[in-house]
Amino acid sequence: MKAEFQTKMPFACVVALTRTANKCRDLMKGHIEKAFDRPTPYAINAARAVPATKQTMASAVLLREFGGKGTPAEYFLGPEVDGGPRRQKRSEKALASAQYLQPGGFLVPGKGAAMNQYGNQQSAEVVKILSVLRAFGERGYRANRTKGWAHKSEVGQIFAVRVGDNVNDLKPGVYRRTETGVVCLMRFVKKTPEYRVRLPFDALVQADAARIFPEELKIALYSFL
Repeated sequence: MKAEFQTKMPFACVVALTRTANKCRDLMKGHIEKAFDRPTPYAINAARAVPATKQTMASAVLLREFGGKGTPAEYFLGPEVDGGPRRQKRSEKALASAQYLQPGGFLVPGKGAAMNQYGNQQSAEVVKILSVLRAFGERGYRANRTKGWAHKSEVGQIFAVRVGDNVNDLKPGVYRRTETGVVCLMRFVKKTPEYRVRLPFDALVQADAARIFPEELKIALYSFL
């Protein structure tokens, strides 16, 4: 009996560890929904489970490194987990490359921005802005524009005001002309956004695992012995 126990114990541990990781991954969805206001489905499903093997004797719950066409979960949730400064988004890098946004600058939605149900600026509007400003890899396209180019007055026109531009006392950012004036779609800011820890990812996983694993190991042992 002792020999049989010693033989089957590793397999029971592998099963218990893997089941624990899967349950912790699923519980993380609730933690994310509680920590954030209206998180996207992509954010809710940001955790992944790494199964245990007889060789590793360990399982894990991690943030997804790759998101297909989306931003890796560990990239956009990292500051929320660890705290500290946010890294630049692709749109910010594109506008900086096109010499609208200062190097290392950041974007903040303006009062006239189109927002989605999750409290973020609509991606379609961001894409349109980048397209209108020719910020898709056309480095320096606008660099030789004169300071007065933004004074055109067509209704619906999207234009940018850079640091140093003097356009009707408008602050640096992206604007759209309306029949009554202009509305701000994006503001250019230099200060790096700082995040406090809102999702103590590791601590939450460890607490859930400590509660779940003993029961899973008991179940696995009963099934193997």
